[in-house]
Amino acid sequence: MPDLDSEGYEFFGLKDAQIRGMQIERIEFLMANLAWSKKTLANKANLPTSSVYAKLGHEGTSQLTMLDMCAIAKAMDISVVQLLPLTAAEREAGVKPPAKASMLKMWDALLSRNAEQLEVIYQIDKLLHDKKG
Repeated sequence: MPDLDSEGYEFFGLKDAQIRGMQIERIEFLMANLAWSKKTLANKANLPTSSVYAKLGHEGTSQLTMLDMCAIAKAMDISVVQLLPLTAAEREAGVKPPAKASMLKMWDALLSRNAEQLEVIYQIDKLLHDKKG
């Protein structure tokens, strides 16, 4: 795994407004990948439309609650962790739409393998990627 200077999710030194803006930017990126409007997001997450507009407004001060974030993540079928803002290092590494939360069980099964099994899986994956090119 590469050694990325991820800055962690603490975002030391940033003001609340900056973190809020990064959070909104992340959710808007995910909405764009799903071709959702704020109204669609509100409907799918069962959140009041006016609340979604207020909390995702760049000039506002309303904050998303943890319950809001859980509802949004569930509606998007992603992990709530994937709603966290991206750091500069992650942006530079390239932003891709996140994996679906329904795939997490598969990832857990893969990651529970021992080192020998992971090496075999890695070699198979490498072979598949080499055939693409």
